[in-house]
Amino acid sequence: MTEATGPLVGLRVIDLGMIFAGPLVATNLGDLGAEVIKIEHPRGDDVRKTGRFKDGRGLWWCVCSRNKRLISVDVSKPTGAEIVKRLAQTADVFIENFRPGRMKEWGLDYETLSAGNRGLVMLHISGYGQTGPYSRRPGMGTLAEAFSGFAHITGEADGPPTLPAIPLADGVAAMTGTYAVLAALFARERNGGIGDEIDLSLYEPLLALLGSMVIDYDQLGHIMQRRGNRSTWTVPRNAYRTRDEKWVAVSSAANSIAPRLFRAIGRDDLANDPTLATNPQRLKRVDECDGAIAKWVSEHTLEEVLGRFHEFDVVAGPVYDVAQIFADPQVRHRGTLTETEDPALGKVKVQNVVPRLRRNSGRIRWLGKPDIGADTRAVLEEIGYSNEDIGRLESDGVIKTASGNAVRSNT
Repeated sequence: MTEATGPLVGLRVIDLGMIFAGPLVATNLGDLGAEVIKIEHPRGDDVRKTGRFKDGRGLWWCVCSRNKRLISVDVSKPTGAEIVKRLAQTADVFIENFRPGRMKEWGLDYETLSAGNRGLVMLHISGYGQTGPYSRRPGMGTLAEAFSGFAHITGEADGPPTLPAIPLADGVAAMTGTYAVLAALFARERNGGIGDEIDLSLYEPLLALLGSMVIDYDQLGHIMQRRGNRSTWTVPRNAYRTRDEKWVAVSSAANSIAPRLFRAIGRDDLANDPTLATNPQRLKRVDECDGAIAKWVSEHTLEEVLGRFHEFDVVAGPVYDVAQIFADPQVRHRGTLTETEDPALGKVKVQNVVPRLRRNSGRIRWLGKPDIGADTRAVLEEIGYSNEDIGRLESDGVIKTASGNAVRSNT
C-alpha cells in the first residue's frame, strides 16, 4: 500500500459513522494523511449496498471509504463498546452520527471517552443537532435539504420544490465538520492539549450557504421563491440550450459583463441601452434579456457559442455531464480525476483530493476495501487483544475478521 502523505500524517481518527455525513468527514481527513479506522457493524455498512455495483462491489463504497482501515465491531454489545473505548484512548478525533443519546446508551459519550483521553476531539453529526425538541428525531440529508429551505428555493418557478440528486446536505455538513475538527485540533495546541466536543446538525450548514435569504426575511419580510436558473439579483444569469442540444451557463454578476454578452449575440442596442446598465435595471426586463440570449444560443452549437462568448470575454461555460468532464482538457491538465489501482477492479478513476497543498499534499492510497473487517485483527492486536481474545469475540458475534483475505494497509 502507498504510504500516507499530507499535513495530517500522524493523526488518528475513529470513524463510527454511517451512510455519508460522518464518514465523509473521516474521508476528508484521511485524504490529507490521517490514519482513519472505520468501525462498521458485522453485517456491513449500508453504503456497501448503495448505488451502482460492478462484480458485486459497491462503487460508492469504494469512494467514501477510501484510505480507511476497516474493523467490524457490534458496538451495542458491552464487549464491543469496550473495544471502541480502548481505541478512543489512542485517537485524536472521534466521529459519530447516530441519533442523539445513542452514544451515551453505549457508554461512548464524550465525558466517558475524554476522561481517559483529554485531548480527544469528538464530532457529533445528527439531523437536528444534539439539543432542542427535534433532537431525537431521525434525520437524513433529504430532510435537511427540505428543512433548511434549500429545496423550497430550488426548481422552476411553476414546479415543485426540488431535492438534489446527490446527498448534498451530507456533503456540506462533512465539509463543515472537517474544518470544525481542524479548528478544534488547532485550539488543542493552544490550550494545554485539551480537546473539545462538536455538535453539528445536517440542516444548519446548508442553511448557512443560502446567502441573504434569512436577512431578507428578517428585515423586509421577503420570502425567497423558486426561479429556475434565474437569479434574484443578477441578469443575465441562466442556462441556455444550444442548437446541438447542449447547455451553456452564463453569469453576469458584474455589471460590465452584460454589455459584452449583448454585443456577442449581436444586440448592440441592448448593450448601449442606459436603462440596462445595472442588474436592478435589467431585472425589470429579465424576460426581454433572457429571450434575446436564448434565441441566439438556440441557433448555434455549443462550440460556436463558447467560441463567441470567449472572444467577447463573457463569463460563460458548458453544463457538463460526467462523460464531458472526463474528456475536458482542463480537467485532464489539473488531474481533477486521479487513477488508482484496486486489487479487484484494476485501474479506477475517482475525484482527486481537494484541496491541494503545494508542499505536503494528500493522496488517495486505496479505495474502500471489499472485505468487512479487513483490518479488525491487525487493529485489535495493536491495542492489546490476543489471538484468543479475538477468537472469542468473533465466536460471540461481537467482531468480524477477514484475516484470510484482508488487504493490509501500511500506516
